[in-house]
Amino acid sequence: MVSDSLRARVGELAVRVNGEVEESLGELELTVNDRYAVEALTSAKNFADVPCDFLHDLCGMDLEDHLEVVYQLSSLRGPQRLRIIARVERDNPVIDSATPLWKGADFLEREAFDMFGIQFRGHPNLKRIYMWDDFEGHPMRKDYVVESHEQRAVMRVRKEGE
Repeated sequence: MVSDSLRARVGELAVRVNGEVEESLGELELTVNDRYAVEALTSAKNFADVPCDFLHDLCGMDLEDHLEVVYQLSSLRGPQRLRIIARVERDNPVIDSATPLWKGADFLEREAFDMFGIQFRGHPNLKRIYMWDDFEGHPMRKDYVVESHEQRAVMRVRKEGE
């Protein structure tokens, strides 16, 4: 259940950052454009009476026409939970890093970078975390091309000298 105080704070924040608020599965969701993400996160972290000061998770999502970064927040001092969703352009997926707010965002942002190709501006060490350095593409994007079953079934043999 969402408290009236949190609902009011998120509503005020939505007006400031041109966001949209809705309730989903008993939690508030604030959707913003990428340029407002850090402002929304900073404000939510510092809500006076209902701070959402703990970053539980951060992940990327591919919705075909755009990408999203989803931040799952809660409080260390209360039951409030908030989901902030930042829309990111598909062709130029760049958003400011949340690592200045939460050091724990480091590996989560690296995962979103590796799997979806989302660039986190200001990240202290943005590099692949799962895939090898010269891996091409981002495997969780819907436009990622996967080999057919037939191609995978063929044994690949290295030529001598490779």
